Amino acid sequence: MMLFLYLILLTIPLYYIFGVFDIRKNIYINSINSGKKGSVYLTFDDGPDAELTPIILDILHKHCIKATFFLIGVSIQKNQEIVKRIHKEGHEIGCHTYNHKSTFPLYSQNNMEIELIKTNSLITAITSNKSKLFRPPYGVTNPNISKVLKKLEMISIGWDVRSLDTVISNSNVLYERVIRGIEKGGSIILFHDRCNSTIESLENIINYCQKNNLQFKTITEIIDEK
Repeated sequence: MMLFLYLILLTIPLYYIFGVFDIRKNIYINSINSGKKGSVYLTFDDGPDAELTPIILDILHKHCIKATFFLIGVSIQKNQEIVKRIHKEGHEIGCHTYNHKSTFPLYSQNNMEIELIKTNSLITAITSNKSKLFRPPYGVTNPNISKVLKKLEMISIGWDVRSLDTVISNSNVLYERVIRGIEKGGSIILFHDRCNSTIESLENIINYCQKNNLQFKTITEIIDEK
């Protein structure tokens, strides 16, 4: 009996510790991690990238698909024309912090707020739209991030299909991984528009979804359907 209680006491803190690193656990933030059955939501983090983001936009335009781009503030400043194009072609734009530093979860609430406001101001200045969407770097969440999002009235967006395109360089392997995720019922796909493997596999993934009558939607459509 004592051993059983000890294991429970050990498991509880581990659950919360590892929950910090898995946005899908919804421990500290009630993130949107999945969408409507029969739909697929393409999301791209870490952009805009001067070389690869335009290629992604070309592919999406070819197939008349709208996606959601979570942009980094410093990259927005360097690639404002690409941001304009993303907006002009009807895609959604969300905040992915200003610097995307791995230490972001350790920031004070005030510094977190400064990062988000600075990035949102850039988005608004370029597109005239105010974004409410936020994706935490690396999907890491904690109470401070939760409080800042509540104060700024922003919505945390997660995923249920993680492509791992930042570590998978083989486009065929990436394709198979994403398709397996979709077949298991996944819908919000996490890509990065700085990865060649994403460029090389994206059109095949789109073709698979279209052949299986899956509808491409944006993140806001999930919110509107709730």
